[in-house]
Amino acid sequence: MSLEPWQRPPYTDPETWRRFVAKVVRTAGCWIWVGAVSDGYGMFHDPANQLHGRRSPTVRVSRFIWEAYNGPILATHVILHECDTPLCVRYEPGVQHLASGTQSANLLMAAGRDRISNGSRLGRADLRGQHQQSLAIRTAMLSAVAEGTTDPDRLAEILADVIAHGDPHATQGRLF
Repeated sequence: MSLEPWQRPPYTDPETWRRFVAKVVRTAGCWIWVGAVSDGYGMFHDPANQLHGRRSPTVRVSRFIWEAYNGPILATHVILHECDTPLCVRYEPGVQHLASGTQSANLLMAAGRDRISNGSRLGRADLRGQHQQSLAIRTAMLSAVAEGTTDPDRLAEILADVIAHGDPHATQGRLF
């Protein structure tokens, strides 16, 4: 599924890495998970996850990729999506898509970007909700790849179009 596999990180085995990479579509910006989705986040079955004292071998893909490169993160930490795309698994030095931090930091970042909905107020949160946005992104990426699209720039355009479709301010004209 991916355009080409990248180097296997130190904290995962070759077979697990092969299975993971097979579910990633690399755009010019985000690298999108096209496997299982739950609550808007990608999910991955990693049997080694139970070995680290966790309850389940199923883990969020953002956490899997972070731990594959860095080892286990603190139990009090989550993975923040600097790119605001919950299905993004892009992790490479010098490119800020994922970061480790507290849930408090995650909420402050979301609030600072006006991405938290509050009752009838959406702010910049996706009209479809996070889960439906992620499903739309996954469907679009899978369709594009099935049609033979491999150009990372074109895939990034498709991703941007899907994200824009849920923009609550898309119909507002600019004042200046």
